[in-house]
Amino acid sequence: MKAPAISPCLGVPDTQAAVDFYEKLGFTALSGGDDPDDDIRILLFEGEFALMVYREEHLRAWLPNLKDTPVGAFGMFYLAVDDFDAYVEKVRPLVNVQKDVMEHHGQKLFYFTDPHGYVIAVTQKQTW
Repeated sequence: MKAPAISPCLGVPDTQAAVDFYEKLGFTALSGGDDPDDDIRILLFEGEFALMVYREEHLRAWLPNLKDTPVGAFGMFYLAVDDFDAYVEKVRPLVNVQKDVMEHHGQKLFYFTDPHGYVIAVTQKQTW
């Protein structure tokens, strides 16, 4: 598996809660290393790298300049799926919807938050 050029790593209060949530949405979690005191997890979507989640206390210790940054900081992430309608139907009952299905510039979008306040926008896969 090839890692993307930019790899999001979300600081979360409870890594297992984040993993449990994303697994319900179709993600697969892998351990990010062999250190038992380090709970970083790599999340795959449809077999491809999607993001990492990392306990906030570990992330703040690793990068002390993040010590005052709130979890769920400003921004959002886009999740491109093969079948937009089917995926949204599957996950809608499992998530906190922020913006229901809408169309913007000819593309369908669906926004929800994860348990720690990060915004995920679902979109149809496309090529540029």
